Amino acid sequence: MGKLAFALITASRKLRYYFQAHVINVMTDHPLKKAMNRLEAAGRLIQWAIELSEFDIRYHPRHAIKAQALAYFIVKFTPSHDETKDSKRWVVHVDGSSTRYAGGIGVVLQSPEGDKLKHKVRLQYQATNIEVEYEALLKGLELAKFVEAKSILVLKDSQLIMGQVNGMYEVKEERMKKYLSRVMRLMKRFEKANFVQIPKKENVEADAIEKEASANESMDESDEVQYMPSIDVSEVQQVDSRGNWMTPIISYLKDGRLPEEKDEARKLRVRSARYVLMNEVLYKRGFSQTYLRCLAPDEANYVLREVHEGACGNHSGARSLVDKVVRAGYYWPNMQANAKAYVKVCDQCQWFSNVPRQPSEYLTPMVALWPFAQWGLDILGPFPLGTRQMKFLVVDIDYFTKWVEAEPLANIT
Repeated sequence: MGKLAFALITASRKLRYYFQAHVINVMTDHPLKKAMNRLEAAGRLIQWAIELSEFDIRYHPRHAIKAQALAYFIVKFTPSHDETKDSKRWVVHVDGSSTRYAGGIGVVLQSPEGDKLKHKVRLQYQATNIEVEYEALLKGLELAKFVEAKSILVLKDSQLIMGQVNGMYEVKEERMKKYLSRVMRLMKRFEKANFVQIPKKENVEADAIEKEASANESMDESDEVQYMPSIDVSEVQQVDSRGNWMTPIISYLKDGRLPEEKDEARKLRVRSARYVLMNEVLYKRGFSQTYLRCLAPDEANYVLREVHEGACGNHSGARSLVDKVVRAGYYWPNMQANAKAYVKVCDQCQWFSNVPRQPSEYLTPMVALWPFAQWGLDILGPFPLGTRQMKFLVVDIDYFTKWVEAEPLANIT
């Protein structure tokens, strides 16, 4: 707007005699008049507006010339004769990074016509850099399938991921094998899919998007947030649950193993009766509720953090926090103590929670258990003489509802 206003003020100074003698019609597609007359405009714009106020200037929208618009349309949408099948291929740039508490994914889809679609995803869980790279690759393939692309070219700056997908590197970890198998399944949905490694300087757009996604303050309401990994977490639960409280229960339910001590073996049999193992996942039985999935300590910490201060969290107290976790379908033995300790160290709760300033007082027991069962009688007076020589007052108050009945009297018998 400043440049447009400067162009107009320069024209008025160069052609001052024409501006003074005629009505000047300014053809522009920008709200120049509104920008110069607003109150919060810069001082230079205000000075220019005052200088232009002596002329009769009228602002009109610029109309398109039909012949020029038609020629532009023909040039833009006429396909060239040397167009091949590769020109119909979609180009997918993906990148991802992991931080301490979250991760970010950036995907840039380029259509055959050159249009670019940008998408960012925030991973609201702890993950390694390799896992986030695979999540970015999976998200790029899913978005490419969503736009009905048949031939794609995936570009990524990770040599390890591209080498594993192309079969040049071997995958040894179980979790990475599951990610790779999911990528291979998505590849079969396309007629042609190529994976090429590119230098990091050629993947600048996707890198900038994933950095915005991993930052807390840059996320909007319309941005996507992912709370769980794309692969099945239950498949890798046993890898994370080694050495925790679930290990002896799973060993007994699966293989019948018991400790050597008789007392410990008896306690384990009694405890295991409350649990059930389904599809290699441990659940706790409930009397009036569904099965509760048992969590390892690291998973329990994530669930507490997400329920307490996540997207739908309201920083509730320890007791209501435990109730919400149970309603969500999770369980671990010391969840009461963990919730109480977690709420105590929550920084936002320390700053913004309500501080009770009323002094503590013992509860007052209620004598009456139902309305109008017990009354309190008071005689007040003598008062100055009223009508009919009334100078006393009898007041009855119900103990339960505090209902008041009053009757004036001339004398007391």
